[in-house]
Amino acid sequence: MLPFVLYFATGAVTGFQVYTLLSLSLYGVAVNPLELVALLGSFCLLIAACISLFRPQAAARLALVAALAIWCFYGPAIAKVVRTRLDRRSVLTQFVSPQPAGQNNTLTMKSKSGAAQSALGRPENTRL
Repeated sequence: MLPFVLYFATGAVTGFQVYTLLSLSLYGVAVNPLELVALLGSFCLLIAACISLFRPQAAARLALVAALAIWCFYGPAIAKVVRTRLDRRSVLTQFVSPQPAGQNNTLTMKSKSGAAQSALGRPENTRL
């Protein structure tokens, strides 16, 4: 009974997720062929759940093939998330000094006409 519950729950949840992704094609989103393979894998898991009540060995083989079909969709997505998280740099390491080292690194506001600064009540060369 446990294989039935596991196969059925996994097939239903992954099938629902892939189906909602495929339903976005109504709005013009391109369909990835891996989504169709994953949907077929979810459907095979539902079939494996029904077979597991009568022939557990055959259901286990079908569930293995179905899980591999589902992982061909989820595997690249997980790999992409891991790559982007490991490649992300800290905000502090992206700072580029506007002036060479050894000079005063204060920012100054300069304008060609003093109208913008005078409207703010600041002189033409103002240190921030």
